[in-house]
Amino acid sequence: MADAVLDQLDALGLAYEIVPCDPDLADTANFCAAYGYAPEDSANAIVVIGKSDPPKYVMCLVLSSTRLDVNRVVRKRLGVRRASFASADQTKDLTGMAIGGVTVFGSTTDLPLWVDARVME
Repeated sequence: MADAVLDQLDALGLAYEIVPCDPDLADTANFCAAYGYAPEDSANAIVVIGKSDPPKYVMCLVLSSTRLDVNRVVRKRLGVRRASFASADQTKDLTGMAIGGVTVFGSTTDLPLWVDARVME
């Protein structure tokens, strides 16, 4: 999966820094504390499933210091009656990545990407 992420970053011509990360520190708070990043300078990629037939999937990118409002904002935007965070297995199936290591680059599925405006500030 790392190669797919790097390939996509290179294809887009984006500058990036590789930070070797201990998998035991994949939790955002632990990662930020261990590597010296502030939560407001870190973002989480979270897969959400809209409960419909067929289900609707979206990847949301939010600052680590921001709570993703699945039940109001994401659910309404998906146009469904119910929505929830994808399980670890669903996330792995949809992205090829494990929770704690999900990025918006290199996903094995072409998911819509919704980016919270605060990420771009």
